Amino acid sequence: MPTDEDTTPQVEPISPYDDLFSDDVIPESSKPVKPARGPVLEPDYFTPEPAKDEQKKFTLPAIREIAFLAGVIGVGLILILVLFFLPSAPAPGLETESLPYVTPAVTREEPATPEQTSGSGSQPVKGYTLFDNFSDKESGWGTYEGKTFLRYYSQGEYHMIQKGNDLSDRALLGKDTADFILEADARLDSGPLTGQYGIIFRFDEGKYYSFGINGRGWFTIRKHMGGKVYELIPLTETYILNKGYTSNRLGVKAEGNTISLFINGKMVRAIGDTSLTHGDIGFFVSRLGEQGFVKEQPVHVAFDNFKFGEL
Repeated sequence: MPTDEDTTPQVEPISPYDDLFSDDVIPESSKPVKPARGPVLEPDYFTPEPAKDEQKKFTLPAIREIAFLAGVIGVGLILILVLFFLPSAPAPGLETESLPYVTPAVTREEPATPEQTSGSGSQPVKGYTLFDNFSDKESGWGTYEGKTFLRYYSQGEYHMIQKGNDLSDRALLGKDTADFILEADARLDSGPLTGQYGIIFRFDEGKYYSFGINGRGWFTIRKHMGGKVYELIPLTETYILNKGYTSNRLGVKAEGNTISLFINGKMVRAIGDTSLTHGDIGFFVSRLGEQGFVKEQPVHVAFDNFKFGEL
C-alpha cells in the first residue's frame, strides 16, 4: 500500500548552469583579433557560384525569356507562310471580278430560219420548192370570215380563229402531191389549251391525215375517212413540245406508206398507213369540248415560215 511519501510530486533539481542564462549576467566583451602575418593575397577574379536560391532566382526568368523568344519566332514563321501562300493582290488600277454562275438552260434543236428575200413572201429555199413567210397576202392561202371561223394574213403570220363548239376548220394550199416534206411554225395566240391545231396532208375529197398539237404539250395523228376519225397515235405528251402560248416547229415527211412526224427538229414518231397516197396540204384548227374547256374563248392560232418540197 503506498505511503504519503510516495504521493508527493517529484521535483527535478536545478542545474547549476541555469544561472548562466540569467539577465543579471554581464556578457564578456570580445577581444580584438590581430591580423595574421604573411603575404597579402590578391582577390581572385573567379566569380563564385551563386547559391541554390540564387540559381532558382535567375533560372526562371531565363526560361520565360527563352519561351517568349520562341513564341515570337513561331509567330514570325506563321506570318511568312501566310504571306507566301496567299494570292498576290491585283496591281493598282486593276480589279478582280468573279464569274457569275449561270444556270444551264434546256435547249432544243430547231432548224435555222431561212434567209428571206425582200419584196416577196414566197422564195425557194435550199431543199424546198416553196417558202412562205406570209408577208405577201396574195401568196395563195386566201382569207375567210364567218360566224364561227376566220382566217387572214396579219403582221407576217397566217391567222386562224375557231369559235364554234366542237368544230374544226382548215386552210388548203391547193396543191396535190404524193411524197413530200414540209415544215411550219405553229403558235397558240389565245384561247383554251385544249384546242388542237397543226398540219393536214393528203387531203382528197374529205379524206385526209391530221398532225395536231395543243397548248398542254400533247400531240396526235389522226386519219379522217368518210366522216369517221381514227387515232393512229392518240394524244401523247412529249417534253419536246413547248407548252402554253408559244411557238413550235412542226414537220411531216410522207414517203410512200411511211409517215414521219417532227417537233422542233426532232422526229417523235414514224408510222405506216396505206389508206391515202396523195392529196392537198394545209393547216387546221379545232375547238374541242374537252375537260377544262372554256366555251366563251375561241381558239386563235398563227402559222409562219412554211416550207414545202416534193420528194
